[in-house]
Amino acid sequence: MSLAIVIVLVMGKNNKAHRASKAKSCRKRRGDPSSWGSRTNSGRPPTGGEPLFNQEEIARQLLLLTARAHYLGDSTTEGLHRLTSMSPEVVDHEAEAAMLDQVGAIWMGGWQPAELHRQARLGCTAAASARLVHTAMATDYVGRRSVTLDQQWINQMEGLRLPDVDGRTGWVRRWINNESFDRATAISAIVDALANILHLPKLEPILPLPGTAGSRPKIPTPIHSSGGTGASGAEANPILERIRALLAMAESTTFEAEATAFTAKAQALMTRHAIDAAVLQGQNRVDEHPITIRVPIDSPYADAKSLLLQTVAQATRCRAVFHGELTLSSVVGFSTDVGAVELLFTSLLLQAQTALSDATKRAPAGTRTRSQPYRSAFLLAYTGRIKDRLNEINEAIIAEVKTEQGSDFLPVLRSRLAEVDEAMNDQFGDLIGSKVRGGYDPAGWASGEAAANKAQLNFGKLIS
Repeated sequence: MSLAIVIVLVMGKNNKAHRASKAKSCRKRRGDPSSWGSRTNSGRPPTGGEPLFNQEEIARQLLLLTARAHYLGDSTTEGLHRLTSMSPEVVDHEAEAAMLDQVGAIWMGGWQPAELHRQARLGCTAAASARLVHTAMATDYVGRRSVTLDQQWINQMEGLRLPDVDGRTGWVRRWINNESFDRATAISAIVDALANILHLPKLEPILPLPGTAGSRPKIPTPIHSSGGTGASGAEANPILERIRALLAMAESTTFEAEATAFTAKAQALMTRHAIDAAVLQGQNRVDEHPITIRVPIDSPYADAKSLLLQTVAQATRCRAVFHGELTLSSVVGFSTDVGAVELLFTSLLLQAQTALSDATKRAPAGTRTRSQPYRSAFLLAYTGRIKDRLNEINEAIIAEVKTEQGSDFLPVLRSRLAEVDEAMNDQFGDLIGSKVRGGYDPAGWASGEAAANKAQLNFGKLIS
């Protein structure tokens, strides 16, 4: 058992403690909602004269301050009360403006539609708040000219089944009516939605930003991708289509040995293709550079699942880093390798979850197969054996190609790996490792290893 149970994490310039401290300082500078005094209701200083703030400015600031307090876990009672007592027309209008401003800023911060849609679903306290964020996304989209948007960005937006909107104003009121909310409940949900999107960190742009269609971001999109947020609607790659077919067969068969063989053949095909690509690049000076995609990692056991992705990426000549607060990972590598990583990870994760379900059904009475230590140990052991098997496959393919063609491809292959490492460093700088949480359960560990090690591999038959 030789598994370093560590996942690579983005070092936290924007970690939660730092953001919390910064937000608290900001709150002190601007004043707590309770400091607005009688100006909240009148829009004027208590001593008369010209108003320092109009109703719209007060509503906007109260919304933002209360949303920040909600995000930090501070009391929001006073802010919610004041917002509820203000003019609904003013508050709703300012909520619309604040949310649209923030959605636009999020796009400029490198986020993609599928990522924000998922973040709203995971980050909002209430489902209705997530629906409000989705409505804001739809309204923002209606206000943009399609010629200013990349086609892949459009494909993501139109594939999300966002709420129907019919204009740039009044959509918060329509959302309130659709949810059948009273005023206090509506204000709480609006604050919850704002709190979810106000503190999102910037991400590396993958698609061209809205308004810049035709210009490419620093990191271009992959040729093809199955489910992450790197590409959609792009031209299919024949190698990835063959890999997809093999992994689909691995997922659908009920015979464990057959599933293992299909998975191994897919990995062997990836490695063989990577070697061919390295040779082609060395001969023709192909101008290809590493790209980035982001892959969602859903709870529970997101850290253990991200370790599986990291393991698959490493064995497929890519690198992966886990964004823990957002429960997604970035994968950096050459286009076909990155697409293959996403495919293989998805297939292996599905197979692991199926095996875990089967192990639960077969477990003797009294076995705590649904406990956190058991399931975490299962996934870690599964990942450890997958790592060993993928490395064995890679070594076998490289040895076979060396016998057939010699070792001329190795320097170019190492050069491509160095280019991936450089791209990773450029994007993320210093990274830290973190141990995967979870106790050690002997039964879970044994079941995980067994699930990943059911059949011996015959490399000679895999490369036909």
